[in-house]
Amino acid sequence: MLERMHGTSFDWLTWCGGGLSNLGLATRYNIIKDNIHIIRKYAIGYLEAEHCVCRPKENYIAVMFLKDEEYFWTHLRKEEFDLICEEENRLDF
Repeated sequence: MLERMHGTSFDWLTWCGGGLSNLGLATRYNIIKDNIHIIRKYAIGYLEAEHCVCRPKENYIAVMFLKDEEYFWTHLRKEEFDLICEEENRLDF
């Protein structure tokens, strides 16, 4: 399961560090849906985005990733995040 992280983890430097493009993906519902396995492989935590210290957004989830020893995060819509966390599709994070 993904760890719920503290708002200070979602800062400007890690936001500038990248996004789904670092995983070779675009921020589109169908692309996220078709590549859940990639997102699950690199996702390490989340937070309701309105609690982020940088770029807070309502109705979004901030997801933190770790790839090649680099941390970065991006906003996902709640429905996109729910896709990633659906029990029937779940693989171990």
